[in-house]
Amino acid sequence: MWCMQALLIMSAVSAGSAGVFTDDEASKVEMFVEEVMRCRHIPGLTLAVVKGSETWTRGFGQADIEQGANVTKDTLFGIGSVTKAFTSTLLAMMIDESNGSVLHKQFFVDEERTRETTLRDLLSHRTGLHPAVISLYPGFAKNFTRADFAKRFRFLPEVKPFRDVFEYNNWGYILLGRIVEVLSGESYEATLEKRIFKPLGMNQSRVLGRTITTHATEMAKPYYNVENKLILTDQSIYDIHPGEAAGAIASSAEDMAKWMHFLLRQGVTEDNVTLVNSKTLAEVFKPHESIPADPSVSKPEYPVTELRYGYGYAWFISAYKGYRQMMHTGGINSYITFLKLYPDLDFGIFSSASGPETTDEAIAQNTISFYVSDILMGDQPWLNSSTACTYPSPWGKLPPSTQNNSVVTNSDVECLDCYVGKYGQHLLGDVDVREGPGSSLELHYGMLRGSLNATDDKTSFKLDLWDPYRFLARPGNATVLVEVNFHGLNKGKYTYIDLILSDKVTFTRGISFNDQNIFTRSKPETNGQCAKKLSDLLLVLLSLYYMVLYVL
Repeated sequence: MWCMQALLIMSAVSAGSAGVFTDDEASKVEMFVEEVMRCRHIPGLTLAVVKGSETWTRGFGQADIEQGANVTKDTLFGIGSVTKAFTSTLLAMMIDESNGSVLHKQFFVDEERTRETTLRDLLSHRTGLHPAVISLYPGFAKNFTRADFAKRFRFLPEVKPFRDVFEYNNWGYILLGRIVEVLSGESYEATLEKRIFKPLGMNQSRVLGRTITTHATEMAKPYYNVENKLILTDQSIYDIHPGEAAGAIASSAEDMAKWMHFLLRQGVTEDNVTLVNSKTLAEVFKPHESIPADPSVSKPEYPVTELRYGYGYAWFISAYKGYRQMMHTGGINSYITFLKLYPDLDFGIFSSASGPETTDEAIAQNTISFYVSDILMGDQPWLNSSTACTYPSPWGKLPPSTQNNSVVTNSDVECLDCYVGKYGQHLLGDVDVREGPGSSLELHYGMLRGSLNATDDKTSFKLDLWDPYRFLARPGNATVLVEVNFHGLNKGKYTYIDLILSDKVTFTRGISFNDQNIFTRSKPETNGQCAKKLSDLLLVLLSLYYMVLYVL
């Protein structure tokens, strides 16, 4: 499907001047990126670097392999969770306008969270609520709104004590998107366009699933390595409604350069218009929650030190070579994005790639960010084209490739009726276990579907996913199956089913997402926990302006 030589044809598009790099430095960066893309098998990549008032942007590789279209500075890539910083900035703007008023109460799983939770807790991922990663894949019905989501948010179970630890949670940012809507009186997308995209001149940026699809000509097509073949993924899986505020922006190197300039200028546009108070924006970049020490590189194992130690409002707070660094990564299926800001040195780096969604894709962008950072710091880069292709070797090692199909027996399933049926959760949706060919089982969970492969344990299965998510089961040359467990056998029927992909999500027989009575019961089910009946989210939001607290 592709030719590596053609892949690495650079779209020679530049904005700005030599104020970012000298000609020699620019040439070295270009050669480094091309070599890293070659050895890491990256189909397309976009790169933006800003320093002071200057901008340097480049497109590398191909945006559309079949059509032979190259990536340019204007090609759009899905930026995933880098979107979260746009959401936190929108809320910072609205807090400015409300003179410090903030939301105080929401729909939560218990009374303490309902009474105590503030925007600070949602923004810094410290609610202790379930990350439920696998439930981000099936999708919601097209007519499911953010208001509908907000009403059901209380059914997200707790997994950690409130405010006790950092627990990254996309669902909290989906709720923040709804808060943006209520405060602005219009859709999240309209507010984003009006308050950030237009004032900053981010004229190409869009929202996946709402204002653009991945197969549009402006987009870099999303490619995945499946069984060692590069395939184009289905555009339907990039519509993550109602989760746009958590990760759905599609942007270009040119537009993201404008975003980085705005942040480094502390909330001031190129036209010298202040969109957010610098003191309020400073709160966004403060470490409001500590995170477990897990440096991507550190001394003495590596030649340099990069240490993440805190999380602000949609920003990881870290240090690279002792310099303060604000950064975030983003991933939405095959798109992987890195954004790093060095406010004390007044420069920023953005990169995004369109595949192949293996470890290589993230490593490629991390090594590129290290190389560019070193040049802008005036240091000799500690990586070169050779070590960037072996990284983390010779300093560290990657974990072994995941292969978890060895326990599969493919034997006939006894007592099919014990498993068959519908299992539900009032926020995360319904799972339908059906009879398959012969004496086998299938699992249907929205767009997440596949065959349940038997093991020696009659309660444990391995889910082999079909399209459109087959790439999750066959990344590269690996086999990664989703663990599925049944338990609570009662009168010949299992009561619970667990889906385990990085975390465990439980669904219960007899509970349905479509049960409208959940909004009238005094004690709704929440995966085994009872939650106090709460007032409607909109009523709580209307009280926003009567609760004056310190900013965030």
